[in-house]
Amino acid sequence: HIMLIHGFGGDLNSWMFNQPVLSTAYSVHAFDLPGHGGSGLYVGNGSVPELADAVLAVLDSLEISKAHFVGHSLGGAICLFLAIKHSDRVSSTSLVCPGGLGSEINLNFIDGFISADRRKEMKAVLGELFADAGAVQRKMIEETLRYKRLDGVPGALDKIRQANFTDDGQAPGMRDALPALKVPLQVIWGAEDKIIPAAHLDDLPAGIETHLIEEAGHMPHMEKAADINRVIGDFVNRVGG
Repeated sequence: HIMLIHGFGGDLNSWMFNQPVLSTAYSVHAFDLPGHGGSGLYVGNGSVPELADAVLAVLDSLEISKAHFVGHSLGGAICLFLAIKHSDRVSSTSLVCPGGLGSEINLNFIDGFISADRRKEMKAVLGELFADAGAVQRKMIEETLRYKRLDGVPGALDKIRQANFTDDGQAPGMRDALPALKVPLQVIWGAEDKIIPAAHLDDLPAGIETHLIEEAGHMPHMEKAADINRVIGDFVNRVGG
């Protein structure tokens, strides 16, 4: 089983170019985190551990004891937390431009995403996600605005923001826990990421597999889907998932 965990402000459709391909070899599950997509708006205190509990509840409901986790951005931080604290449930994990490996993050993007309520504003905010801002399509802008305008969504997103980011950046990360990690870990980054710097890929402990994807920003799984599908598929195939 592979579990796909999307990032802040995203939903399961973030994986539209990955799930069909990975599904040819594995049972692949994508779902919406609390406060996102079609899920309920209750996010508890909004922290990574709280959101990780929701992910474990999904695993339990599907009667999956152990899975390979693929997480993007905030979803990457959640997957890393699970690998550290609940390694019995994690076969291996692939992190795509994850949170949790350093303090730097583009808070203007996070705050802009929460506050944007006009098409032009949202287009500029979403453009930050990609190496080529022209990749933002009208449908993506409109669907994001529609989601943002649902009662309770901005409040849920703000709660997650307050729980996971300080005024200086990301809350204390999980990098220090990596040397003792019990599960195989792969970290993938877009070289032109404008949200979380690809420099967080540098100097990771030996044994962690890293991939820097050229001409990709914070959404390499959309911008360079074929590359991402290949490196994730190869990894899961090697380590067993």
